Amino acid sequence: MAPKTKTNTDTEEKTAATSEGRKPSEQALQAVDVAVGAVPTVAEAVRSTADAWRKSETRSREIDELQKRVQTLRDPEGRTSEIEALRQRLGSELEKAEARGGDVRRQVTEQLIGQARKARERVQPVYRDRVEPVVKERVEPVYRERVEPAVRKVRERI
Repeated sequence: MAPKTKTNTDTEEKTAATSEGRKPSEQALQAVDVAVGAVPTVAEAVRSTADAWRKSETRSREIDELQKRVQTLRDPEGRTSEIEALRQRLGSELEKAEARGGDVRRQVTEQLIGQARKARERVQPVYRDRVEPVVKERVEPVYRERVEPAVRKVRERI
């Protein structure tokens, strides 16, 4: 069996298989995770690039690497491999962003759940002490006297 080379069709098939095999809710979470994770990932990349460009030796290396990349992209023979390398780099950065976004989403969810629990703990005693007696004293008698008889009449007609 001959080794299979990557083509656009192969990439499209993988993408279609991945998106078809996942539930829409999972796809939505993945999109949210990538979007949320992109911010810290980009911020980290900008920070590290800025740090690299502040030092003259790393700045020179970066400029040389960028010039080599541009030359490779201009060369028809090297263009395909450089584009594939950029695709792979993009894919790995998206995976990194998705992982980070999932972590951030889970942290925020945990924080919101904690805040909701605290709010419930504050509200429940107030409801039990203040609202529940008023409901029993004022609302329930009206419900029994007016609403229940009306419901009975409607049921009898049906």
